[in-house]
Amino acid sequence: MKKLTKTIDVPRIIIGVCLILWGIVIFYPFYNAILNSFMTEVEYMQRPFALYVNNPTLSAYRKLIENANIFNGYKTTLYIVLLNVPIGLLLISSMAYALSRKPFFGSSLINNAIIFTMYFGGGIVPYYILIKSYGLMGSPLSIVVGGLVDGFNYILIKNYFYSLPAELEESAKLDGANDLVVFARIFLPLAKPVIATVVLFTAVGKWNEWFHPMIFISNPQKWPLQLILRDIISDVSANLEKGETLAEGIISGQKETFAVNVQMAALVATMLPIMLVYPFLQKFFMKGITVGAVKG
Repeated sequence: MKKLTKTIDVPRIIIGVCLILWGIVIFYPFYNAILNSFMTEVEYMQRPFALYVNNPTLSAYRKLIENANIFNGYKTTLYIVLLNVPIGLLLISSMAYALSRKPFFGSSLINNAIIFTMYFGGGIVPYYILIKSYGLMGSPLSIVVGGLVDGFNYILIKNYFYSLPAELEESAKLDGANDLVVFARIFLPLAKPVIATVVLFTAVGKWNEWFHPMIFISNPQKWPLQLILRDIISDVSANLEKGETLAEGIISGQKETFAVNVQMAALVATMLPIMLVYPFLQKFFMKGITVGAVKG
């Protein structure tokens, strides 16, 4: 009776080890940022790349919470994201559906005009004048309205619709369905992967928005989260440069609050919500970005 011998797949093992090491290289900066946000200045100077914290402190997070506008920043950012994502998705997906079906007069011109905006823009001055002419200066709506339609997201959804069989639309219309019914009840449910991808792209983009709010919104109480965090970090850095003792003071000769741990705490406050949402969209994201970018 012959004995079955297991062969060792050396190439597979090497690839697996390389992927694990590459995963550690990618993950560690996030882990290190979280650790640094809990460190005192002395411990950070001694062990900036530590694997754990000896004397953890919450002073950096207290510094963030003490700012009266931090919760207004979260509220404004959520307002922008929750308003921009569904409206922008509806506009882009409906336009992508119309332009992915049978060509009509002017469809090629519209498609090329959308793609043109991906490579060329009027610049910040015409954009500023446009927002001002709409009467949106000083309002979070200036951020919502200005970024509703994105050319890249349009291409993803359009190419995904291209990949769906034309027979789906034809059979639905033979049963009496119109274009609105076909779009809402057939194409959108089948496009969940690419829809999740666009939702993630749009949400992350608006969550991290800071440049346009800095130009269009002057009232700190209406600033989104990124501007609030930027203001807090600038304030801490300015106080340290002046040599002022911060509210947390000095314990055992160690500054509990310093520029780096406040920066890392701001980073954690920014990335944590997105990191909590991403696992629920990850399986759709991988399929959507592949099919939407390749097919068509």
